[in-house]
Amino acid sequence: MLFLRGVPGPFPVGATTFVTRVPSPHQVGSIKLRSNQKPALFLDEVAFTAFYPADTSGSTKKGLDWVIRPLNESLHGFAKFTGIPSWVLWPVFYLFGRLIKIPAYPNAPLAHPPQLLNNGTEKKFNQWPLVIFSHGLGGSRTAYSQICTQLASSGRVVLAMEHRDGTGCTCLTRVHGHDGGFREKPMYYYKDYDVIVDTDNSSEDTTSLPLRTDQLEFRREEIYTVYQSFGHFLKNDCASELETIDKTPINQTSWAFVDPISGKGPVCFDENVTLAGHSFGGCTVLSILSSNPPQQYLHIPITHVLILDPWLEPLPFPGPVPISQSPAELVAQSTPATELALDRTESGRDSRLPQMLVINSETFTLWKDHYARLESVVKAWEPEGGRLLTLGTVQKFLLKCLYIPTEKYPILTVSSKHEAFSDFPSLPVIRSSSAKTLTDILSKLSIAFLDGNLEEALGSTSTRKMEIKIVGKKKDGKPRRKLIGSAGDVIVS
Repeated sequence: MLFLRGVPGPFPVGATTFVTRVPSPHQVGSIKLRSNQKPALFLDEVAFTAFYPADTSGSTKKGLDWVIRPLNESLHGFAKFTGIPSWVLWPVFYLFGRLIKIPAYPNAPLAHPPQLLNNGTEKKFNQWPLVIFSHGLGGSRTAYSQICTQLASSGRVVLAMEHRDGTGCTCLTRVHGHDGGFREKPMYYYKDYDVIVDTDNSSEDTTSLPLRTDQLEFRREEIYTVYQSFGHFLKNDCASELETIDKTPINQTSWAFVDPISGKGPVCFDENVTLAGHSFGGCTVLSILSSNPPQQYLHIPITHVLILDPWLEPLPFPGPVPISQSPAELVAQSTPATELALDRTESGRDSRLPQMLVINSETFTLWKDHYARLESVVKAWEPEGGRLLTLGTVQKFLLKCLYIPTEKYPILTVSSKHEAFSDFPSLPVIRSSSAKTLTDILSKLSIAFLDGNLEEALGSTSTRKMEIKIVGKKKDGKPRRKLIGSAGDVIVS
């Protein structure tokens, strides 16, 4: 077996993939498949892989498949996404990909959170915080396992979404019959030639990216459905129909036990939720933050937002801008999100908005118009200063610098490529020391941000100001720019 890098955190990591049917299956958007004129986006089931602190006392075997099974379907999907013939990729998948394992314990029970000492004597029950992670184009529920397992090992439950909207290379859906059974059906990445816009039913505000607009709507509903279903599961509610995708029995006791003193369960899902995502997943997070929940769903009490190299073009311009809302009020009222009056701090920040950290790549930071828009977007949530990361490359997949804006430091940039936030640079055999540096810094700063210790973490990290140099010309004659920095630098501007 070929394992991805192990996690250095204090807790071993378990991984369970859950799936559940949607109570009222329905079409989302107006896009149709060109092949049969059927809806391209039909929400009838959601799936996600939970990464979490695990109880390994039962000697569970370590090793979760990184490539989604069956291999031939993943091969077909990746070939379609990349445009590389499947016969070229066949040796890579069957001689290399099938051996790659994530260092997690499949279907292990959830570990009990450690008890905290209050005032030195009294024991106070602790809970694992909840993180929901949205993948980017070509991603999957396992493609960001490095950051997800790092967060889980630090003491968090991370739900890595499997978006079944045609943005992943491959996912295996289930088509349910009237007899209660189902058949598996692969879903591959949607190219423009796969779909057509239904002009008769499309809205008047159709954007230049109608497929992505409908996919964003689909993703929002998926995330709200997963959050609501997972909440029912944690409360051991009869409304929960979560099951494991491989039919392994769930250790319900470890997930739903209630502390007799505090009356709380092991996972904190009704407050302090973090939304995270990369690329189109970051776009998804911003879409959720800037719009009301679908009518049938309640507000998610989001307090932190971790966005990696967000792609903004599918979002309405100008914007997006936050909807001012009080999580405590909305949860207490059990009503959908509504417009509320601003509650500004002395610095001008609405204290009810979630704290935001954006991590950008060098490629996206040097994309002038996009980066200027991103700065204004971050400022809407963090007027005191942004939080952003940027990835650049010395060689393919290699990190040169890191970018993160904070209240004290407006912007930090990492020199690397867009895909460097995923697992691809860290795959066994091909991974480099630069990829390790990137993963370590990214994990360190992300965890510090969620723990409220970002400035302290920056103080122990090599930092520098943002500087750009011209390194030649592009094919169109425009100057080719590059960020100045060394591997492991955090650029501060």
